[in-house]
Amino acid sequence: MQEMLKYQEIDSKIKKIESDILASESRKNAAKMQQYLKDSQAKIMRLEESSGKVVDTYKKATNLYNDFVDKLSELNKKIEGSSLENIEGLKELVSKYYDILSKLEREISNLSNQIISINKEFDVVMKNARAAKKNLDVYKNEYNKLKLSKQPEVDALKKELDQLKTKISPDLMKKYLAKREGKFPVFVPEKDGRCGGCRMEIPGSKLNELAVNGKIECENCGRVIYKA
Repeated sequence: MQEMLKYQEIDSKIKKIESDILASESRKNAAKMQQYLKDSQAKIMRLEESSGKVVDTYKKATNLYNDFVDKLSELNKKIEGSSLENIEGLKELVSKYYDILSKLEREISNLSNQIISINKEFDVVMKNARAAKKNLDVYKNEYNKLKLSKQPEVDALKKELDQLKTKISPDLMKKYLAKREGKFPVFVPEKDGRCGGCRMEIPGSKLNELAVNGKIECENCGRVIYKA
């Protein structure tokens, strides 16, 4: 059992190093930059979609405007060659066309402003995304350096684990590995009649079993309780 506890102690050191690396500022910042780039990509796609719709509407409005300009030109020619009784009706149609053209001009102006606004926003997003990409490379480099600096220590500890593993019974090691990811530490001492992991009180019958066998499984958290 002592070898198992020693194995767990060394394994705990490795987990602590790995946890510290994952919690490092360089990794956190890299993760933030990655998320920012992901959000930027989604925003760029939305802007491109919006831009496509606005440009399409702008083209249709512009074509319609040109059509009415042509129609207005034709009406003016008709007025010049028309008799007095037909002029009033043609003038009324001209006035109507001018109203339509005025509305189309406002719509085209509004659409043009939307396109300019979208392009400006697109430029800002792209500029910030390029800066985020540079920062991501910096943070990734810092993170990789940190991992490399800790690797010799981790390798030395893993070597100790390999040596200890040969002294531990396969059944005990199997139990440890099965519980390691969900419940750590796996092996905890009995403290004042309670589980050293979850602090739940151990029933009297289980305490008797612990006294006889030297270890039991906690009925609450599933850790292995050993007699200290």
